Amino acid sequence: MDFILFIYFCIVFLGLQGLFLFEKETSLTMIMIGNILIAYHCIYNGMVDLLILTIMMMIAQLSRIWRGN
Repeated sequence: MDFILFIYFCIVFLGLQGLFLFEKETSLTMIMIGNILIAYHCIYNGMVDLLILTIMMMIAQLSRIWRGN
């Protein structure tokens, strides 16, 4: 895995983790930015399988944060 892709995954992880709670808007921003960067990386490098998985997980993550669970 590319190091830059690892950084993008870490951004999403920080938005989702529960050890240090961010505000809802901050978590949503980190998740959106991280997932958009992952999607961009997938499109640029032709990684269609990871792109599909990223879109599916982004929908699940955002709906979970938005509903407050």
